[in-house]
Amino acid sequence: MNKLDDLREIKNIDPAGMLDIEEKFPDQLTGARGIISRTDLGSLKGKKYSGLAILGMGGSGFAGDIIKSLVSDEIDIPVEVVKGYSLPAFIGKNWLVMAVSYSGNTEETISAAKQAAERGAGLLIECSGGKLEETARESGYGLIKIPSGLQPRGAIGYIFYPAYLALGILGLIRLKEDDHEETLELVREKSVLYNRNNPAGENPAKKLALDIGEDLPVVYGAEGIYSALAYRLKCEINENGKTPCWWHNFSELNHNETVGWQRLVNITRNLVIITFRDPDEDVRMKTRIEVTLGQIRENVDKVVQIPVEGRSKLARAVSTMYLGDIASVYLAILAGVDPTPVVKIESLKKKLAELN
Repeated sequence: MNKLDDLREIKNIDPAGMLDIEEKFPDQLTGARGIISRTDLGSLKGKKYSGLAILGMGGSGFAGDIIKSLVSDEIDIPVEVVKGYSLPAFIGKNWLVMAVSYSGNTEETISAAKQAAERGAGLLIECSGGKLEETARESGYGLIKIPSGLQPRGAIGYIFYPAYLALGILGLIRLKEDDHEETLELVREKSVLYNRNNPAGENPAKKLALDIGEDLPVVYGAEGIYSALAYRLKCEINENGKTPCWWHNFSELNHNETVGWQRLVNITRNLVIITFRDPDEDVRMKTRIEVTLGQIRENVDKVVQIPVEGRSKLARAVSTMYLGDIASVYLAILAGVDPTPVVKIESLKKKLAELN
């Protein structure tokens, strides 16, 4: 029996149930819509903002990456994603600042949010509790309260989706009900396909994990949503799969990284290239991807091309992200490692706490 089809083995390796969380991802999207419908955004409505800044780190920070990639072709103000302690000087009074921290205690996000408040920016906080919730309630800032008790990377539906929907409610983007319905329907369909009960031979998520195996993965995505998704998959392979991973995006990688595949073939033959293929790729991007993969195919163990599904940009982004997220958990199970603990991160946080 394939290890990924052994339900008892899965339970033993994944006692905290990270796979169970991923299998229930559609419920997060449904829950997120309920959360935002109950959220009071009145203090932030009706204002003309000169820019949008999204603050966050790690799994929470990805909300900024994916939102920026989704809205970039329709929003008429600049969007800045801030991952760090310092808020850029140009973000000020007329900006909307969304501070996203699953725990509510992320020190970098707290620092940048404090600077935004001092400059008089409109502040919308999204968290499950912690210091940021206290700050929002004490100061009257907008607050999106999301469920607690998950690893941030496993709560992406609760983290990303309410923040995205809030932009529509505030009039910064146009929300399309058909896109939401398509996204939820597609993700529900995929949750059945990716479920642990579906055998590896018929399960694309298990197949992706098996394709990676003991190889070192490198994820390539085209500019826009696929660049953000490449970074997301890299991070999920790191955190869930406990595996090194690198990423880059077309067409920037054609101006540097492509040349680097010339040497060290004895090492690169232990690598697997993963890339996303959109059925509506522009002919120039399609050519870039195919020529690049042709140039490096002989230098790596294998090339995995993931076909993207969905009509809307939202459905394509969310469903493709979901495949990578759950595949990274299967990768951990395949390697026999618990996907939930992040020991190195907790060790660093402990050291930083000692400075206080």
